[in-house]
Amino acid sequence: MEENKNEEELEKLRLENEIRKIKLSLETGATFIEGPEMSSLPPEVENEFLNYIEQFETMSADSPKISVFEKLGSPSFKFVQDIPDDGIEEELEKLRDLMDEKGIAIDSIYDVDDREMYRFITEELFKHELYDMFKLEGMVTQFTYEEFHPNDEEDIKKNANEFYQTFFNKNHNYYTYHTSTITNTWFEDFRNAYQDFITQGFEIIEFTMSENEAVLIFDIDFLGILDERQTHQYKGRGRMIMENDGYWSISKVEFPEAN
Repeated sequence: MEENKNEEELEKLRLENEIRKIKLSLETGATFIEGPEMSSLPPEVENEFLNYIEQFETMSADSPKISVFEKLGSPSFKFVQDIPDDGIEEELEKLRDLMDEKGIAIDSIYDVDDREMYRFITEELFKHELYDMFKLEGMVTQFTYEEFHPNDEEDIKKNANEFYQTFFNKNHNYYTYHTSTITNTWFEDFRNAYQDFITQGFEIIEFTMSENEAVLIFDIDFLGILDERQTHQYKGRGRMIMENDGYWSISKVEFPEAN
């Protein structure tokens, strides 16, 4: 009886969370990414996260904006072109330490060398505006280099490799995060036709990209296990198409013929 009551309370909390997310989306334009990790998030944790977001929105509504440079106290700094190669690491570390003290963080998804990161911070990020308000406890304003300089090619290749790593894992549905919703039925039908898969290799060998579409040619080798006696081997050249609708998603995959 107690278990049923607890489950009812959790279900009410899940519903409350969904309503609050819709409200935040309509009022502030907030976007909540839905994926396997988010769907397994305990409703109590998600509720606390939504509380945090609402507090931030309330505090920022009436707060003026200032530049990151002003937020850091208008510090003196060296111009990137004046720093020798053997000094750039130290200067970047000083800058990061100052940012950390002020609750500002900068990171990158892909490798960015020290000189470019220092240039980016001092020439671009310093000019970026943010809300000037008292920090919530533990609050950090996080910036990512790729927000300002997207790396589409690396994003596409990363998505393709993650698709390969998770599509053939029958216990893992993360691949759906990278696929267009209109094509998910095909992916599900193909997966469900086999009991399991054994992967033996995947390599992108050709890559072309336009503004809204990318085409990858790849070599792949995997076994589709129908039952204890029957397997299909897919080995050879395949093709993957991705479309850009604000995010690169896989719209089509062509595997080689089964042997």
